[in-house]
Amino acid sequence: MKELTNAVIPAILQALIVCVLRVFTIPWTIWKGAAFRLAEMRNSSKSAKPTSHTEFPVFEWLKTSWDGVIFLSWFVGIVAACVMAASAYRGGFGIFLSTLASTYFGVIGLSLAKEFLILALSIALNVEKISNKPESAPQA
Repeated sequence: MKELTNAVIPAILQALIVCVLRVFTIPWTIWKGAAFRLAEMRNSSKSAKPTSHTEFPVFEWLKTSWDGVIFLSWFVGIVAACVMAASAYRGGFGIFLSTLASTYFGVIGLSLAKEFLILALSIALNVEKISNKPESAPQA
């Protein structure tokens, strides 16, 4: 019984960290990652020209531009929160706070959409690679 108690308490603490604390820190991690990827893309684009020989250039563009959407979402959200709060007849501060909160946590949804897009893109690119692969002679 003591072993169970020794395992349950750390498990509860870890579950709270993962399920509660991580919900509040993951939007910052996602936004910061998008900012770093955009900065790196800007630095690397000066030295290397983008050459894409894919049948799916729109997917490639969407994949790279989604980081821009994630990065800009907080700035647009702050402006929208200010405008909505200023134009509210009543409860402007509540509208301001709820808009900021939804903007902050909205990057989770944007990142999830990006991950689904990357999944679709990787499937499409793998199909393209398979279709361009020369067929080998059947082995007997």
